[in-house]
Amino acid sequence: MSKEENVNYGALWTWARSSPRRIAFLLRISWRHWRAMRRHRRKQRQIDGSVPSVLAISATMRCNYNCKGCYSRGRPTNDELSTSELDALFSEAEGLGVHSIVLTGGEPFLRGDMLDLIIRHRRLLFFIITNGSFITPGTAHRITRSGNAIPLVSIEGFAADTDARRHPGAHETALHAFAHLRKAQVLFGFVATNTAVNTAQLGTDAFIDQMVAVGCAVGFFTEYVPCGPNPNPDWVLDEAIRASFHKRILDFRRSKPIVLSHFPDDEYGKENRCTGAGRVSLHINSQGDVEPCPFVSIARENIRHGGLVAACESPFLRAIREQPVLLQRHRFPCSLFEHHAELDRLAQQFGGPDRQKL
Repeated sequence: MSKEENVNYGALWTWARSSPRRIAFLLRISWRHWRAMRRHRRKQRQIDGSVPSVLAISATMRCNYNCKGCYSRGRPTNDELSTSELDALFSEAEGLGVHSIVLTGGEPFLRGDMLDLIIRHRRLLFFIITNGSFITPGTAHRITRSGNAIPLVSIEGFAADTDARRHPGAHETALHAFAHLRKAQVLFGFVATNTAVNTAQLGTDAFIDQMVAVGCAVGFFTEYVPCGPNPNPDWVLDEAIRASFHKRILDFRRSKPIVLSHFPDDEYGKENRCTGAGRVSLHINSQGDVEPCPFVSIARENIRHGGLVAACESPFLRAIREQPVLLQRHRFPCSLFEHHAELDRLAQQFGGPDRQKL
């Protein structure tokens, strides 16, 4: 285990040791993760493709917020995967050794079946990216009882930045959600989008200390990708700011009792190589289309035709993985978005769904 991994585990145990229930949660998900890894290795040998260990799934593109710069704005909201289709998808993911599902969107809790499905599939660990507006004391209690969900509440820093990007009162709503989750002893965290506007605030001791104070055990920073119907190129970070912010994250990891991740740096690593397109992860949108990542709406397979195995064996995703230059980022935080034109041309070589151009 690396020094950095030791720091992260130390932060998690700092969160857990105050409660036997929290300790049991960490032990349970660690055990399930180990078993999933064994299934994953076995299935990888049987499939002519790449079995991801993480699935990002947008179960709905509907949302009760209208945030500026949201990558999913303008995406279709009809023909969503049904409860039974999601149930089958999660079952197949369990069997293939997928260990984590990132529920994004859209607002996942706009679907009334989400928590029931999560509870039904306890071998999977669900990270739920939510704006927090549907987190009630009852919801928080059900999440605790599930034993396999980590909600991540979106927040953009302090009140001014959060309310400016989301809507007036969004920051207070997020704080209420944190309070309900903390009272229910859920392992939860925050997710923030770094932009040129708010990164200076996100990198302060004051913000991280506030997140620790409200009970967050984990935090994810994801840099803004200028996609969607109304992109804002001025929000993209330059390399100097990105490097400075990542250094702050490394400092916080050594000094704060919270596990922090920063994308793209923590995903791409020293090799500067994307983990999407099925290498480690892929994205399934609300209509079942299999996409390289959430920021690139190009698909040539749909899980309604062949299920998750067909997605793992996708010739289109394989072609992306076989061209390393497509997996390397330069100016933007997402290499696949940066090479969107090349992916578009590559996709034309394969048949299948043609829902794109977002």
